[in-house]
Amino acid sequence: MSKTKSAKKMVPLTSIAAVMCNFARPKNARRVVQQLLTLGIQEIRVWNNGVKPIPEATHNLKSKKNIGPIGKYLAALQTSRDYVLIVDDDYLLTEEGLSAFRRWAPFFPGVAQFGCLFKLPFDDYRRKNKYFSHKLKSPKRVDLVIPSRGLMLKTELYRQIPNHWAWGSLKVLSPGAFSTDLAVSCAIRDLTGSYPAVVPINGVGYLQLPEEAPEKALKNQPGVWDERTNVLKWLVANGWPLLATKEKTKKK
Repeated sequence: MSKTKSAKKMVPLTSIAAVMCNFARPKNARRVVQQLLTLGIQEIRVWNNGVKPIPEATHNLKSKKNIGPIGKYLAALQTSRDYVLIVDDDYLLTEEGLSAFRRWAPFFPGVAQFGCLFKLPFDDYRRKNKYFSHKLKSPKRVDLVIPSRGLMLKTELYRQIPNHWAWGSLKVLSPGAFSTDLAVSCAIRDLTGSYPAVVPINGVGYLQLPEEAPEKALKNQPGVWDERTNVLKWLVANGWPLLATKEKTKKK
């Protein structure tokens, strides 16, 4: 697929609704919303996990308690736009990053700037190859897409994710632990029969913001890697076909 062909089908800004969660980084969250407005996104939906809403957002959804990052997959269920752009409150999406999403989103079930391929035998979340947009020259299909630097997908697919069987994996988590990226990536593959992709970017696709609350970051929670490993193993056992398995089958 040529870049010329993809550019001709670039998703209009008016077809995109952006979503994010707001919890422990209120200053960063507000900067992210302001950046999205600067980029031309006209609909921004924020799921507020028991905290004050962001005044610049076009829609603020309020949750009395912190349900974690799953709010990102609930906030845009009512949008009438064709695509949903999922962002986090620790990175600013740049114009180059958004342009890459708009260019490639029509060709993959989900596009991101960061993703991974798990290594056999899928018994450790940390055993994986990582792929970043700024290091790629062409799209790379992956098992896991991580939306911290952005994830864009069709609204029709987005609406199916909250009711997918992959969320059954959450029952293996310890009380108070959160995990969404694995279940979402599994759901994308299962619902579409295709893998999401990390897409190339010409330039810098994101800017990392200063950490406001490192003690509350999910990656810093005690036992986080074991928790994610348990989710991974549950999803694989219940039918998530990871790419390394397909490659191994081809070689036989």
